[in-house]
Amino acid sequence: MNFFKNKLQIFITVVFLAYFVWWLSFQSSLTDQGPSTQWFGSTYGVMALIASLIGFIASRKWGGFKTVLGKALLFISIALFLQEAGQLIYAYYIYVGNIQIPYPSWGDVAYYGSALSYVVGAFFLAKSVSFGTLFKASKFKFVPFIVPIIMLGISSFFFLYNHQYDFSNTLTVFLDFGYPITEAVYVSLALIAYLSSSKLLGGLMKSALLIMMFGFVVQYAADFSFLYASSRDSYLAGNGVDLTFLVAYFVAATAMIRFLATYNNLKQKTSGKVT
Repeated sequence: MNFFKNKLQIFITVVFLAYFVWWLSFQSSLTDQGPSTQWFGSTYGVMALIASLIGFIASRKWGGFKTVLGKALLFISIALFLQEAGQLIYAYYIYVGNIQIPYPSWGDVAYYGSALSYVVGAFFLAKSVSFGTLFKASKFKFVPFIVPIIMLGISSFFFLYNHQYDFSNTLTVFLDFGYPITEAVYVSLALIAYLSSSKLLGGLMKSALLIMMFGFVVQYAADFSFLYASSRDSYLAGNGVDLTFLVAYFVAATAMIRFLATYNNLKQKTSGKVT
């Protein structure tokens, strides 16, 4: 099963590096927004789709909706799938319909649905490691409160400061507040899951949870950067924001491979095989 794990990791790494080299190739002419840039901006979400498919397989291995960890991986996989859906909707607006992307749009249905799915997935991740025990340890008991406050403070200062709210559109105002709050919640839950992970399978899940937590942080950074740039009309397809999304999807795919590998290793051990 190590070969299977390595083969998947090699595959997603090759895909990531191919997109990264492609990204580098047009940075000197980014403002031209040529065909290469547009195609990159419309297709790099394939990494999220790959991560989603690996996640669905890992979720099924871990029991799917029958187990807490299976549900965690399932909802995170749905979130990744919705990320790709949101990108395709935006690409349709820009390159097929020649429409200036409205806010909110159908793309926001996918992207905010993705954020909510991340929250549910992160909650089940934390639940799978009995996160309630974390609050008994004085060393970490305040983490679930401090982290979201810091993240919301950063989001409020950079994104919402001097932001013009359209109170005539309730949905717009809801999303203005909803995006940063929801993102802070799923990062905090992922951190709680990691801090509690020494109790899960003797700590065997710790590396997978660490990678997943890092993926959540990068996803938060990508979402925050996109919202900040979009609110100031400075976003360009193929810029550093898109690269951050690509890295987030790659890390998520790596985490899903680790969850899958951990399951396969445990299964082999219980069968008396050498891994």
